[in-house]
Amino acid sequence: MPRPEPVRLREAPGRPAPDAEVIDVKYVEVGRKRRGILGKLWLALVTVFWAAVIGFLIPPGWMLLQDIGAMFAPR
Repeated sequence: MPRPEPVRLREAPGRPAPDAEVIDVKYVEVGRKRRGILGKLWLALVTVFWAAVIGFLIPPGWMLLQDIGAMFAPR
């Protein structure tokens, strides 16, 4: 299900209608977290770490699959 578009609020010129409700609340803008230099560096290090883990695990996994295939192969 797609995310609904946010409703943009804007001020209307002039005074509000006499029967209008006034919403007076504090709000916080929510959005993507802005990363600083250290945050970007940390994200890059974590990405390189996981790429290395995956890269080092593929060859032993491939060899394991070959050994299992050889074990079940007819002689």
